[in-house]
Amino acid sequence: MAAVAVVSLVILLPLTVSTRAAVRDITLVTRDMAFYLEDGTVPNPTIRLDAGEEVRFILRNLDSGITHNLAIEGWELETAYLDGDASATLRVHVPKQPGSQTYVCVPHRGMMRGVIEVVAGD
Repeated sequence: MAAVAVVSLVILLPLTVSTRAAVRDITLVTRDMAFYLEDGTVPNPTIRLDAGEEVRFILRNLDSGITHNLAIEGWELETAYLDGDASATLRVHVPKQPGSQTYVCVPHRGMMRGVIEVVAGD
C-alpha cells in the first residue's frame, strides 16, 4: 500500500508543479526622469497585466546621482529608494478585479507616473 502511494505521488507531483503559473518579470528602468520598459523607448508606459497573475517588477535606477523608487499607489506597494545603478524587486499578486492603478516614483510623481491596466485573465 505504501509503495502505491509513493508511486502515485511521483507520478502526480510533476503534474501539480507544471500547472502552476509562472511569475512574469517586468523590468522597468529609470532614466532621464522617466520610467521605461527595459529596451523600451516610450516614457512612463502603460503596463497591461492579467487579473490574478503573479508579477515581479524589477526596478533599475540608471539616473546617476538621483534617487528613485517604484510605488503602486492603489495597491499600497513600493520599493525602497534607490541610488543610481541600484535595483530592487517588487513581487505583486495582481488583483482579480479588472481596473487601473497608477505607478509613480514618489519623490518625482509629477514627471514619473504611468498606468497599470488590469484586464480579465484567460
